[in-house]
Amino acid sequence: MYTFMDVAGVKRARFTNPPSEVDRLSGLPDCLIFHVLLNLPTKDVVKTSLLSTRWTTLWKHVPGLDVDTDDFKKLDTFVTFVDSFLERNRGSSIHRFKLDYDTSDVVGPNTGLVKRWLDAAARLKVKHLNVSDNSSQSWDLVMSPTVYTCSSLVSLRLLGITLPNPERVSLPSLKAMVLLLVEFNNKWALENLISKCPVLENFCIERSHGDGIPILRVHSKSLLTFMHDLGNHGYHGGDRIVEIDAPMLTYLRIRDGRTTSFIIKNTPSLVEVDIDTVFNLTSERWLGVANEVQKGEMVRDFLGGISKVKNMTIASSTLEVIYDYSRYVQLPVFRNLYSLRVRFNSYMWEMLPVFLEVCPNLKHLVVGTSENPEMVGIPVIARPWNLLSSLAYVDIERHLKGEALEMALVGYFLENSPNLRILSVSLDDSLKKGESVTKLTLSLYDDAPMKEESDIFIELLNFPRLSSSCQIVVC
Repeated sequence: MYTFMDVAGVKRARFTNPPSEVDRLSGLPDCLIFHVLLNLPTKDVVKTSLLSTRWTTLWKHVPGLDVDTDDFKKLDTFVTFVDSFLERNRGSSIHRFKLDYDTSDVVGPNTGLVKRWLDAAARLKVKHLNVSDNSSQSWDLVMSPTVYTCSSLVSLRLLGITLPNPERVSLPSLKAMVLLLVEFNNKWALENLISKCPVLENFCIERSHGDGIPILRVHSKSLLTFMHDLGNHGYHGGDRIVEIDAPMLTYLRIRDGRTTSFIIKNTPSLVEVDIDTVFNLTSERWLGVANEVQKGEMVRDFLGGISKVKNMTIASSTLEVIYDYSRYVQLPVFRNLYSLRVRFNSYMWEMLPVFLEVCPNLKHLVVGTSENPEMVGIPVIARPWNLLSSLAYVDIERHLKGEALEMALVGYFLENSPNLRILSVSLDDSLKKGESVTKLTLSLYDDAPMKEESDIFIELLNFPRLSSSCQIVVC
């Protein structure tokens, strides 16, 4: 492993360029070189000292630190290096301070030392602060209150750290905040923190199950992007609630099986959503049960809150909840939805037509799957589905094997889409004859494929098509 202490013992490499070549990088002014080096880990920045005489000490003036305890063999070396960086920049400001550590490791610093470094970085008017405690989610480090009043801070990323309830928050420049497996000493700490960030645009949180926040209210007049991740589908005792009130919000991502209720308020600018949640339900507790009336109303309100989006990605588990809910109450209409991607983890295609019926202006549909979807479910049921009049492009990403459930889905689109232009499918390698078929387009007027090709081509060609101009693209 290459460490910072190895630099002094390495013989400086000799670079001999032909006279016609010019060292354009070295010809740049220091400010531009620093801008380039700020995008590199500090261990790589230090290596530039071997390039030439000019570069020998240039790295020491880069106003950013990006270090990991894994880059050092001894704790003393690590501590000295970080202390030296902070001391060199005393009286000035720093652009970035990124620290990855593990206090349970031999080289890991104690939490008191890390807290002192964070205090120093905040006083040096750091713009981008990134701290990751990889100590098996111990949450031993409690964030220093100094960070809450760092007026220069533009982005904040924290992993595995505990945040106290801030008595005073002043983050007038903070635009991006990422909190990964962070815990809180007070259930109102996060809500208070978000509300005191007047220019916050991007907020991402990956929550731990015991983060101490049963109700998370995200109220922000500046927020553009909100990503919420709790994971682990399946019922979890107790109710978690997430309430979003962000009139400027354009992108929403939810990947959370444990939160009971999502309340979407005042989001007229919402354009794109990525939804993967079952609202803390299990398959035994679907909405048809009489005592789930309140849950049904919550799902209805949630769908209403996102019904004006233009682009949507949705998990089949969420679609299953919506499908079950639709048997009792009418779904809201998604009139603006232009592009839809559905991630299936099984072949329960029946759910899809139900949702497509409330997407009257859908143009582009992608049917994706997990890596290994279960071969369970039922084919598209026989009923007079509404025509998919607006649908023009369908892309089935699953590598088809010719199974009845798969072909039923293909037939559904071909037989119900009067304006379909392209249906794109991908075949499993076992159905391809050698390497002769890399891409094939089947139009309605084609002759039958050659004998040596798989029977699936004949089946695709013989499907009835409501659209006379539809082409099937086989990859």
